[in-house]
Amino acid sequence: MLESSMVERLVQVIEKHAGEMAEDLRQRLLRDPRTSSFQVLDDRVLYKNIFELYSHLGNWLLRDTEKGEVPAYYAGRGERSFEEGFALHEIVQALITTRRHIRDTIAEKGITATAKELDAVIDLITVLHRFFDMAIYYTIVGYYRPLGMEIERIKIRK
Repeated sequence: MLESSMVERLVQVIEKHAGEMAEDLRQRLLRDPRTSSFQVLDDRVLYKNIFELYSHLGNWLLRDTEKGEVPAYYAGRGERSFEEGFALHEIVQALITTRRHIRDTIAEKGITATAKELDAVIDLITVLHRFFDMAIYYTIVGYYRPLGMEIERIKIRK
């Protein structure tokens, strides 16, 4: 289970560095050949979209992300991406790059000092991975919505 103090520290790191992080990720996405269609976006729009994610992430991590706002947000992003002509593989790659960028920023900013804090960061990284797995899933669901396709959850029997 996540220690709330570590989540709060993560939120503070992200909020404190949100502008810098958004600009850095924007540049990464524009340079990466796997996200080349992002080059057609207005720089301000791309920056705003990234900054919006970083400003909501702390709140999203503190709540049950499988319900409500987060699935709707990412399904909507997926649908808009389809309508704007972005390739699905590039959208997924952008989400993967974003997840890695957050993880790298946490490591780079050095928010751990003790073994207990390191354990909490490992828990936090797990939550980040789950969050982005869910974000990718709902982005894909939304992406296919304009085609009239429904993607159902597959229940795996244990």
